[in-house]
Amino acid sequence: MSTRPFDPLADLALSPTHKAAARKQLDLLAEQTRHPELRDLARDVLSGRVNLRGALVDPRATAVLDEQVGRFTAWYHELSADERAEHERQAEQFAEDASREAAAPTPPRSRSRPRSDNEDEWEEPRPILRKRRR
Repeated sequence: MSTRPFDPLADLALSPTHKAAARKQLDLLAEQTRHPELRDLARDVLSGRVNLRGALVDPRATAVLDEQVGRFTAWYHELSADERAEHERQAEQFAEDASREAAAPTPPRSRSRPRSDNEDEWEEPRPILRKRRR
């Protein structure tokens, strides 16, 4: 039995930095997109139910992506040359920042807890699973 964690991007010829960036984007899609189809597909990829290539050709994704690419194309063609240059500069900076951030080790997630004025009132949550009584 392997103890290595599941990697849904293992079959892609990407550098570790690009894989980390792709995983982060999938996490964002799974958590924050307004399109339930893309959210479900991102979750399917992250869980291993479908690979990334399969998700990109899934009709649920192609319908949303075609619509969004059309909207982006119309918006982009309406920009002036100066506006395009500025957006391209910002995109390059964003890509550099995202690559740097993706390459950095991620700190472990801490359990969130409700904030209160009196920290003594907070109780540790009870476990969901309990030991069977005999």
